[in-house]
Amino acid sequence: MLKYCRKTIKKSRSFITGLFGGNRIDIFLFFAVAAVLIIVIAGQIFRKVDSLRRTEISISRQGRELFGADILGALIQEFEKLYPDLRIQVADGDTDIVFFDDSEIGSLMAESALASLRPYIHSETQAGQWVIPLVSYMDIFFYNIDILQAANCDRPPKTRADFLAAARAVAALKTASPLALGLSEADPLALRRDIYPWVWAAGGDLRQSGAENAVLSRAANDTIAFFAQLYREGLLAPDSFGTTGAQRLEEFAAGNIAMLSASSRDISFLQNNIDGFNFGVTAIPQTAPGKNRLALPGIYAGISGGCAQSDEAWTFLAYLAGRKQVLEEALNAIPGNFPSAFPSGYTADDPLFSKAWEIFEAADIVEYFPAAPLEEETGRIIWEKITEAFK
Repeated sequence: MLKYCRKTIKKSRSFITGLFGGNRIDIFLFFAVAAVLIIVIAGQIFRKVDSLRRTEISISRQGRELFGADILGALIQEFEKLYPDLRIQVADGDTDIVFFDDSEIGSLMAESALASLRPYIHSETQAGQWVIPLVSYMDIFFYNIDILQAANCDRPPKTRADFLAAARAVAALKTASPLALGLSEADPLALRRDIYPWVWAAGGDLRQSGAENAVLSRAANDTIAFFAQLYREGLLAPDSFGTTGAQRLEEFAAGNIAMLSASSRDISFLQNNIDGFNFGVTAIPQTAPGKNRLALPGIYAGISGGCAQSDEAWTFLAYLAGRKQVLEEALNAIPGNFPSAFPSGYTADDPLFSKAWEIFEAADIVEYFPAAPLEEETGRIIWEKITEAFK
């Protein structure tokens, strides 16, 4: 047996020597390359085995659009360090987790595209049973300080009477449109941004109190009549139904519009794009002096109705909910994290954000749920009445 082993070793040496001509350096290189190959192959096998142990959670690409790729990417990396058995993948089409704003909640609910969150949280609201609010904004009124001063208006309008006086004075200048509406059908937030805040500021709700059908409230009808008056007097920027809110913001930044209602999320955009004039923010003008009312649009997340791994998806949602402050500060959101809202550093450091925070603290918050069954019908009726009023 010993002779056999010696003979085998000798043959192996002879084979290798034959390959490399007896050169010890070549023999060493052979074994070095072989060792590297073994390490590489073993690493690939290990990674394949390791990947089989991990669960991939897909999230909608809209998360990047709403929060920014850098912010969301940093949060994903942090999450994967905390949960090494879970991996987050950004994808198109059907995903485990979806991100959306107010404009999409109704359609997602109607299509049963969201899974119930009842196994994980208890919520007294209908929306809270299906979505997690991540960042909240508010409805505010933007005005061009320089244009109003040129029109002899020394302060922004607080009531509709103040607004009418300012709008007529601006119109007399013939240098800019007094007010702009972006009611294009291509803008899903058109009514929510341009019409509804005026109804709430007037002290009313969209529908009559206690009505089981979509019967508009007096405040809603009065607001439609108010905009009809602005249209007849030529106090609105042209092409209200052919322009989106984003286009109106660009017109405002260019100095072509004196006033418009928008979201507090637009403060940063205007600060970065306005050059050559000053602008301010205030509450939506009311019908009479008093405490203002406003709703809080926001960005939400939910588990897809087709998700097959809801427990893992909830783990990521719960993590994001716990990191709301990071999202809020990244977007300079006012009020940010509602209802447990408190002023962040950027709120105190910037006068416009500070003013927005004062508006929030002084207002009553309207409970508005875009996913409620009557909202779509209410919006349709308001849209028809606004369209008719502008003829």
